Amino acid sequence: MIKYALRSKPTEKLVELAQSGLTEAMDLIIEKFYPMVVRIASQFYAPWAEFDDIVQNGLIGLIKAIFYYEPGKSSFTTFAWRSIESEVKTFITYQNRKKNKMLSESTSMDSIFDDVDDEQIDYFVADTAPTTNVVKNAILSIVHEEILESLKDDEIKIFELWLDGHSYKEIEEQVGVNFKKVDNTVQKVKRIIRSRLSMSILPFLEG
Repeated sequence: MIKYALRSKPTEKLVELAQSGLTEAMDLIIEKFYPMVVRIASQFYAPWAEFDDIVQNGLIGLIKAIFYYEPGKSSFTTFAWRSIESEVKTFITYQNRKKNKMLSESTSMDSIFDDVDDEQIDYFVADTAPTTNVVKNAILSIVHEEILESLKDDEIKIFELWLDGHSYKEIEEQVGVNFKKVDNTVQKVKRIIRSRLSMSILPFLEG
């Protein structure tokens, strides 16, 4: 099996293969770094959030790290740790806003991260292994972020309303723009999506 053959590959090579569209490499990296995700998620406590939800968002951070990683700048372990932690903090901040709570109500327990070598991390296969949906959600989150970075203020409002299923007419009225502006923005978003969903990413969205 290809997954078995990949187990002897260095982490950076697995990341390179995952970036090129090899789903087995992606699966193996998730298995390998799942304990790290759980470790980071366990540093944060929020009484209104399920631990599984925190872990799922940590996994999204891991998958983002796989796609964004550039060799030579740092080890993948360090890069992934920062990405996972950032995604978890963003999730907690967002939930706090929804609950009208301050971020300080979520307690981050002190921990020291030793930058261990990638190859010292044990492989881990959980009974509740991450599903393909987590990978899809991470990719969609990446695309969403890149769309927002490419849009102006009015275009962001149009995009968010369109994403929520509002009609062109409703968007025109709520944002105060004409039909052409709405349509131009939607077409712009579609072009961004097409350009981002390269052949290397499409395999992760299938099935």
